Parts: sequence; C-alpha cells; structure tokens
Amino acid sequence: MEEPLLRIDETSGTLVAPQAGGLVTETSPERDELLALVGASWTAFAQELGMPNLRLVATEPAPGVDLLAFDEQSGRAVVLYVTGETVEWQIGRALAAAAEVAGWDAARLSDVSDALEAVVPGDSPQLILVAGGYDPRAVATLEWLRRTHGVEAATFSVSVLRFGNERLLSVHREPRDGQGSDTAAQVQWMLTGAQPAPDAAEAPSAQALASTPPPKA
Repeated sequence: MEEPLLRIDETSGTLVAPQAGGLVTETSPERDELLALVGASWTAFAQELGMPNLRLVATEPAPGVDLLAFDEQSGRAVVLYVTGETVEWQIGRALAAAAEVAGWDAARLSDVSDALEAVVPGDSPQLILVAGGYDPRAVATLEWLRRTHGVEAATFSVSVLRFGNERLLSVHREPRDGQGSDTAAQVQWMLTGAQPAPDAAEAPSAQALASTPPPKA
C-alpha cells in the first residue's frame, strides 16, 4: 500500500516531495519542530491529510490552540492540535483547544481572521490531531466521541525516515484498520517498486492459502 510522505528540507524548513532511494526509520519530530514544519508548509501538509480545502488562518491564536484553519467547503473552523509524542493528555488538551474556539463570539472570530466571519459563533470546530504516536486509549476515546456524540475529530500520526542526508515525513490516518506497520518497507516499495516483505501477521494466512489444495471438480 502506498504511504503519503514528504521530505523535510532542513535548509528552508519546509516540506517537499521526495526522491527514490534507501530509507531508514528515525524518531518522530519534537512537538515544536513538527508544529513549525506544518505551519510553514500548510498547503503541502493539507494535501497529505487529504483535506486540500482547509485554509490556514492563524498560528497559535490563543493559548493551547496550535493551528486554526477554515474549511472552505463546510464554512467551519478547524482546530489542528500537535503533539510530538505519545502522551496520555493528548485528548484532554485537544478537546480544550476546540472548546476555546467554540466559545468565541463573532467579533473574536473576525479579529483572528476575516475568513472566520463565515463561521457560526458557538459552532463546534472540527478537530484534527497530529502526533508522533497515540496512546491507544486516546484513539478509542475519540472514536467513541465521534460515533456516539457526533464529535468531528480525526487523528493522524507522523513518522520520519532518513534518506541519505535528508528526512522524509510520512503521514497516516489513525486508526489504520490492521494495516501493516513497516513504514520503511512500504515507502521503499512506493519509491522503487520493490516488493516489501509480507507482515508477520499476514504471512500465516498467505502460507495457508498456498498450501490449500484446489477444490475437487
């Protein structure tokens, strides 16, 4: 399966498309670096999220609100909250950021950006979490809030791969529905066409299929 990824340009501090080559998995970026990269490369990052209709309107407009965007299709505010690591407070702080924006009146929305004049004051914003990893309880909690209470929230994880002297940023929607977790192998396949080794969980099934005799005529 193809994995979306972007190269981290160390010189310009932006995200750009990668070239083919060998890849080595590295640790995820620290929160401050990840926040700076996303803010400086919003158009490219929004494309990787599959949300090109999101327009960045403010960076840290209030304490705890990392990035604020405007959904040009729905006419709603979108809060993007960033954590560079797996921590138990991800959900609480992200929801607090969304609640902060939901409490703004028309004047406050307009002060932040003219684009937000189209937002209905008091309307709950959409919520996007971006992190190097998630506490499983955080993902389960957000899924429960989405299914049971209609909270519009999406979670994305990022991972970093080393390509020579450069770093590549890979973005994944969470949860991954049982997809393989070997990011380097999957990206290597995307860039070079080399077939990655099957995941350990998939290998027994593949062997079983290969050893099953065809049905009798």
